Amino acid sequence: MTPYFSIIIPTYNRCELVQKTIESIMYQDFMEWECIIINDGSTDDTAEIIPNFIRHDQRIKFVNQVNSERAISRNNGAKLASGKYFIFLDSDDQFESNHLTQLHNFIFSDNEQIGLYFSNGKLIHDDTSELIVENNVPDKLPIDYFLINSVVPARVSVHRSLFEDFSFDPRTIIVEDTVLWTEIMQKHPVKYIPISSVIYHWHGNNSVNIEKFNAYLQRLKGLKVLFFNKPVSKEISNTIKRKHLNRCYYGIADFYQYQNKKGVSLWWIVKSILKYPELDLKYKLVRLSFFFKFANK
Repeated sequence: MTPYFSIIIPTYNRCELVQKTIESIMYQDFMEWECIIINDGSTDDTAEIIPNFIRHDQRIKFVNQVNSERAISRNNGAKLASGKYFIFLDSDDQFESNHLTQLHNFIFSDNEQIGLYFSNGKLIHDDTSELIVENNVPDKLPIDYFLINSVVPARVSVHRSLFEDFSFDPRTIIVEDTVLWTEIMQKHPVKYIPISSVIYHWHGNNSVNIEKFNAYLQRLKGLKVLFFNKPVSKEISNTIKRKHLNRCYYGIADFYQYQNKKGVSLWWIVKSILKYPELDLKYKLVRLSFFFKFANK
């Protein structure tokens, strides 16, 4: 039987975490799914552990590949998928047991649009949980909606036919999902589903952890691809582009400040003033004053 959902999981050195992710799929009360796990060159025990799940459930498929990053992993999974809708689940996130049922019911009642659906979720951080709620989501989303609102792949379901024209861009590490959602919304319906059955885990090894990784540098590179090398870029105003690129400069400065590299951090604030002098100038000058204040002590 052809599955309704293809759940594609790229994973790299997360053998402990990915087991819980797979179990959350196996415990779904909606049965029409397949799970494609792309092992992106892991050097831990991932390749030994995953086959144990396949022996219990033939809906789980497992593919090994040379490390190629998430965008290529997701694209490779999409090529193997046979479901009507694709879900790209990170290997440290999970679904509550009724997630696929709720998702299917909404999509079916919406006449199974050829488009993108996204829902809410729960953010888990150090044994505490926070409900992720998108308030007052408009029917017509602004062009930078997914740039402002972080909608992780686990919250998204995409009709399979869209991958005939779209794919994750491997040049856009960190923001490959944001770039793809933004591209899709310009040509296809995007529908919000008011359910909260996705569990998103925040931990020290998240790739967007700016204290540990220079995530905003990768975001800057990815947004430049979106803003200057994509067909959708002409739909995005220069004001929006400058605002989001300027924010990346702040994030890069924050990273270097966390790393106690104050000189490099200062340089990124100076660059933001030189590049975008009309944006947040008062804030930038305040940051500069702190740098010089502590430098004179």
